[in-house]
Amino acid sequence: MSDWTQKITELEKELQELKEVNSKLESRILRLEENSHDSESKLHSFKVPNRRLNCWEFKKCGRESGGINVAALGVCNAAEMEKLEGINRGKKGGRVCWALVGTLCEGRVQGIFAEKIANCLDCEFYSYVRNQEGQDFRHVLPTKK
Repeated sequence: MSDWTQKITELEKELQELKEVNSKLESRILRLEENSHDSESKLHSFKVPNRRLNCWEFKKCGRESGGINVAALGVCNAAEMEKLEGINRGKKGGRVCWALVGTLCEGRVQGIFAEKIANCLDCEFYSYVRNQEGQDFRHVLPTKK
């Protein structure tokens, strides 16, 4: 087999692998879009109280400073992120938890944004904040300048 034939074979294999990755990504995007549409319909039917709750108040997880679960689970990143104060009119990161690493939802530590956002789009708290904030809703964190 010539060097060119071998190189072409390697490139064809690499192309096939990339096509498979692309296909998986396209499937994931479609699922995220479907979840987003489902969240939109939940958003319109969700009753919003006047008070703007932070995630730990809404979910009653007890991981805010002084909370009942701090000794066992630690203080949640959302309750400690002072630099996020005011985003979606929340205290610290309490109204942008979906964009934070290390939050505890459904009894387990959540990973990075890309791993957890599909679950977050289905979360009642996410819909609650999005509905309250309307056009001012902040989905992601501000970029560093």
